[in-house]
Amino acid sequence: MLTALLIILALVVLNGLFVAAEFAIVGAPRAAIERRALAGQRLAQVVHRVLDVPQRQDRYIATAQLGITVASLGLGMYGEHVLADWILRQLGASGAPHYIAAHSVASAIAVSLLTYLHIVVGEMVPKSIALQRAEHTVLWITPPILWMQYACYPVVVGLNELGNLLLKALGLQRQAGTREHLYSTEELELVVRESEAGGLLRAESGRILRELFDFGELTAREVMTPRVQIAGLPLGAEPSVMRAFVAEHRYSRYPVYGEDLDEIMGMVHLKDLIVACERDTPLTASTASPMPYVPETAPLGSVIDVLRKEETHMALVIDEHGGTAGLVTLSDLFDEVIGEIEERPSISRDYLGRLHVKGTVRVEEVGEQLGVSLEHPDVDSVSGLVLTVLGRPPRVGDRVEYESVRFDVTATEGHGVSECIAAVANQQTKF
Repeated sequence: MLTALLIILALVVLNGLFVAAEFAIVGAPRAAIERRALAGQRLAQVVHRVLDVPQRQDRYIATAQLGITVASLGLGMYGEHVLADWILRQLGASGAPHYIAAHSVASAIAVSLLTYLHIVVGEMVPKSIALQRAEHTVLWITPPILWMQYACYPVVVGLNELGNLLLKALGLQRQAGTREHLYSTEELELVVRESEAGGLLRAESGRILRELFDFGELTAREVMTPRVQIAGLPLGAEPSVMRAFVAEHRYSRYPVYGEDLDEIMGMVHLKDLIVACERDTPLTASTASPMPYVPETAPLGSVIDVLRKEETHMALVIDEHGGTAGLVTLSDLFDEVIGEIEERPSISRDYLGRLHVKGTVRVEEVGEQLGVSLEHPDVDSVSGLVLTVLGRPPRVGDRVEYESVRFDVTATEGHGVSECIAAVANQQTKF
């Protein structure tokens, strides 16, 4: 009986090894394995070769599944018979009625014990170990799986082909592991949120990562400084004008224009303005540096490429008619990722639950803060939304409602909204 118990235990252990192999190869961290392989670790190089070729990974998984099937069938066919027979002898039943009852009891006990061993020891435990320690598990378990694969190569390949034929007959195309390990943006965001919830990622780090995921979906129009807020210097500006302008608008670079902002001549650095003022010379075209331009529909990734190629921090944003729509700077792109650094926030909430927002805030962001869906097909900012709904330049005290949100204008700048108060339209508060 000892030999039989050892055989049963061996079958359970084998089943567990194959289960661990299957889950470990699927959950193996590819970056960590590749790093170990590049460092010269032999086992990691073996695993990396399996992960790097989809067909090899398919054969590896097929080998593990073949091993699970053989071990499970052996456990059921051999283990139940031997264990039930041994339990029956311990019961010592004699006579037909007693024997039949005892045999039924023995079979039930044997099946229960084997089921426990198979599910807990042969399935659940190895699966949990493989998922929690996939990197280490796949390193030590891959060599024996590959040995079995070589020994059973014809069977493994044959079963794989039969499976492919069946899928083809059902009108399905088997994906040969080319993209299973890749994640979509939505899946990566879910990973980040789960890591935050589990305490593995700080909230601020998670926020920055989520901003990066959204970064590629934004366009220059959504982050630019709009035309009405551009602080530019006219060509030929006198030193006194430049001094007063710099004192009021504290930036490191300024656009230079001719007749108006549609005629941008370039940009000038603060240090060049200081030199011009010290020499008491007006602003000339030679002082300005060329400034690249991008369409307002350009994704931020393209904007970064332009800034990098031109080795500059500022680009002109043009509209569909070729006119100046705004300016985008490296600082604007930086703010989209880490958040704008300013003494006064763009959005603040008062004790009544209302939002005090700047006109440059995106409409979707106001909706998110209020917990409602809010977007406009033609404009991006709150100022643009109010201007579009009113159909004229806004004035302090103007009130507009769009979808489920009410906006009260509290400050204007030029022909746009500088600040306003936003709240859900049916919210019982008085402005």
